[in-house]
Amino acid sequence: MSRPPNLVLVVSDQQRADMVGAFGRIPVQTPALDRLCREGTAFRRAYTATPVCTPTRATLLSGQYPSRHGAWSIGTDVPDDVLSLPALLAERADYRTAIVGKSHFRSVLRKGSVEALPQSRDWDHFRRWTGPWYGFQHAKISNGHVDEPHAYSMHYGLWLHENGIEPRPPYFRADPADAMQRKEHGADAVGEWELPEEYHSSTWVADEAISYLEDCATNHPDQPFYLAVNFPDPHLPFRAPSPWHRLHDDVELPEPSRRWDEWVDKPTVYRATLDGRQDDMNWQENAGVGIPCQQGGFTGREERTHEEDEMWRTYLGMQSLLDRHLGRILDTLDALGIADDTVVVYTSDHGDYMGDHWLWSKGASHYDGAVRVPFLVRWPGQVPAGRESQALQSLVDVPTTFMRAAGLEPHRMMQGIDQLGCWTGDGAAREGVLVDHRVEQGLYVNSWITDRYRLSVHSFPVEGRDEIELYDLVNDPAEYHNLAAGGANAELVSKLMQQLNRYRMRSDRSWQPRGAFS
Repeated sequence: MSRPPNLVLVVSDQQRADMVGAFGRIPVQTPALDRLCREGTAFRRAYTATPVCTPTRATLLSGQYPSRHGAWSIGTDVPDDVLSLPALLAERADYRTAIVGKSHFRSVLRKGSVEALPQSRDWDHFRRWTGPWYGFQHAKISNGHVDEPHAYSMHYGLWLHENGIEPRPPYFRADPADAMQRKEHGADAVGEWELPEEYHSSTWVADEAISYLEDCATNHPDQPFYLAVNFPDPHLPFRAPSPWHRLHDDVELPEPSRRWDEWVDKPTVYRATLDGRQDDMNWQENAGVGIPCQQGGFTGREERTHEEDEMWRTYLGMQSLLDRHLGRILDTLDALGIADDTVVVYTSDHGDYMGDHWLWSKGASHYDGAVRVPFLVRWPGQVPAGRESQALQSLVDVPTTFMRAAGLEPHRMMQGIDQLGCWTGDGAAREGVLVDHRVEQGLYVNSWITDRYRLSVHSFPVEGRDEIELYDLVNDPAEYHNLAAGGANAELVSKLMQQLNRYRMRSDRSWQPRGAFS
C-alpha cells in the first residue's frame, strides 16, 4: 500500500476572497496564487468559521466550531487539551508535523502567556524550544503584524534579534501607548515600511517552511508530513517594504460596495459601529484588545478618499509580497520532486471589509468581504486542474477532509463535513455553511449561508431578544437590502432557521458514545 499524501495548509491573515489576480475583480499581482488556480481547483464560495483570528485558527487545528473548542475570540487561549489534527495524523498514520509562522493560539496580552510580552522575548527559551505545540511536533512561530511591538517576538523575533534588527523605530514601535509613535510607525500609518524585505515576516515564514520541506524530503523520504504555513500578512497595519508598497500605484481600484442610506434597516451592532457607540452598548465587554468588536466603521463621507486608496494599494502590495514567498514554497516542492505527492490548500482565516458598507477590518457584521475567504486546492492527479467551483466550503471542513485524504476516519468530535469527493470533482457536500460568532458576552451572531441566501441572527441573551438579517445573494450580491427588516419574509426566515437548527444538531457531536443498559 502506498503511503498517504503529504499535506500542506497555507493560511494568510485577513485576505479577502477576491484578492487573487486570476479572479479578475481586483488587479492584484499574485502569480503563485494564479498558478494554484491553473494547477488545482478554486472554490469561490468558501467561508470562515468565524471572522476573528484566534477562534478560526483553533478551528483549523481542531475541526470544531468556536462554540465547541472554546477559544471564542481574540484574547482567549486555545485549551491545551483541544482536539488536534496534527496529533491525530502523527498518532494514526505516522505523519511528521510542523507549524511555521503566526500561531495566535494564546493571548498576546495576558500576563504569563508565552505569546505575550515579556515572555515572548525570552530568547534563551526560544533558542531551546521548537515544539511540541498543540500537537505539532515542530514549531517555529510568531505573532503580531508588521511593526506592532508583539510582532517582534518568539522565533521570528529571535531571528530578527540575531540578525541585528532591534524592536525600535523605524522598524518597530517600541511603545504601543505612544500616540505619536503609533501615527508615524503603527496601525494608523499607511505606505512604506522601512524594514528591508530580507527581514520581513513573509521571508522568514517561507525560509522556515522550505527548511522543513528539505529536511522531510532528504532525511525522511518515506514518511508523510503535515506542514501548516501561516503568513501574518496582509492583515493591517497597511505597510509594506519598498517596492511593494508602490507596486499597484497605477491600477484602477474597485469601487466599495456601500450606499449612503444603507444602515436604515440594519441591526444594532452595525449602526452602533458607524455611530461610534459600541462601548456604550450593554453587550460590549471590550478588553482593550484591538478594535471594539473587531470592526471599525465611519460615516460622513460618501466619496472614496485618498487615504482609503493608499490603504487599498498597500494592502495589495502586502499580498503580492506574500505571494512571492508562497511561490518559493511551491518551487521547493517541485525541486524536491514531491509536488505530485502533496495536497496543497491555500486559504485565509477571514477577510476584511476594506471600506465596503463603510466598515474596515472584520467583525460582527457578516458581510461577504469579512466572512468569505480564498480557497484553492491542488493535488496533482486527484483534484481537477484549472477548475472553478461554486460548491460551498467551510474552514471547519479542512481537518475532516485532511483526515480522509490521509486514509483515516475523521475523529468523531470533528464537526466538519468530508469534502474529499467535492475536491476531487464529485458534486457538492453542503446545503449551507455556518458562521459561528460569539462577539462578546452579550452578543452572538450566527449566520447561515446557502447558495442563494445569508441569514444572520443577532442574539442578545441578556436582553432576551434577536435581530434578523436576510439577504438574497443572487439578486443583491452587495447585501444592501435586509429582506427581514420589520418582520418581512417571515416564512423564508423560518425555513432558513430550521435549516440552521438542523445543521447545528447534526454537527453537535455527543461527547461520548452511550453504552447499552445491562
